[in-house]
Amino acid sequence: MSAASSTNAYTKVDVETASQGKLVVMLFNGAIKRAEEAKRQMENGKNEGVHNNLIRAQEIIAELRASLDMKHGDIAKNLDRLYEYFQHLLIQANIKKADAPIDECIDLMIGMRDTWQEAFRNAAIAQPNIAPQINQHGAALLNLQG
Repeated sequence: MSAASSTNAYTKVDVETASQGKLVVMLFNGAIKRAEEAKRQMENGKNEGVHNNLIRAQEIIAELRASLDMKHGDIAKNLDRLYEYFQHLLIQANIKKADAPIDECIDLMIGMRDTWQEAFRNAAIAQPNIAPQINQHGAALLNLQG
């Protein structure tokens, strides 16, 4: 088995067995990684690589938006608006082939990822034996109301 195959197999198992918190953090890490790669491609003048990586980052953010349970009121609506802004920045970066929107988006995504990571860590400490709720799409839900 090649190193790439081993890594892909490990990643697949990691995703399939991850907690909801870990999945959210993994999604943000993936979007950040793609945005950072788009910047590297931009520096090397490779517009196709810029485009492909920014599209993938947008798709990841779209997955985060789709997983929001809008029945949770203002929190979900505010997150949706924030994720929409991330997508806007990525689209603007792709259209203009500019790195400033990518930088802003990366900074915001890192902050959001770190916030989610802390929230899930605190939830796990506060309620270690509570099983996650699963929605109709098979995604685990975090009760942000306490």
